[in-house]
Amino acid sequence: MPDILTLLLGTFALYILLYGGCWSIDKTDIEKYNRKIKLNKYTNILFFLWSRNEKVYWLVYVLIISESIVFILLWISYITNVEYIFKILFRMYIYICLIGGFILVIKVLKKRVKDFISGKK
Repeated sequence: MPDILTLLLGTFALYILLYGGCWSIDKTDIEKYNRKIKLNKYTNILFFLWSRNEKVYWLVYVLIISESIVFILLWISYITNVEYIFKILFRMYIYICLIGGFILVIKVLKKRVKDFISGKK
């Protein structure tokens, strides 16, 4: 298991990076006609720091909720010193961040290339 400083810096950096990416992509690059999810007040308070009255893109919703849950479980397993569960959750956390970020980047690039070809700004 890594020391606490490495885990603290790594997990919070990934959390903030993916959270910021989800926020900016949902604000600027997701079209209104894409499938979106309406947040209830508890989900909005617990997982989404930016104020939302409108709906959130479904992939952003899934990424933020899954990353938040694995983040909490990862720290619980670290504090309780359960090494086997910690290794599984650590890999899962890394995979969620990498795959989620990759999918969002591909989605944005696809939209921007389509806009470039069609001549939109």
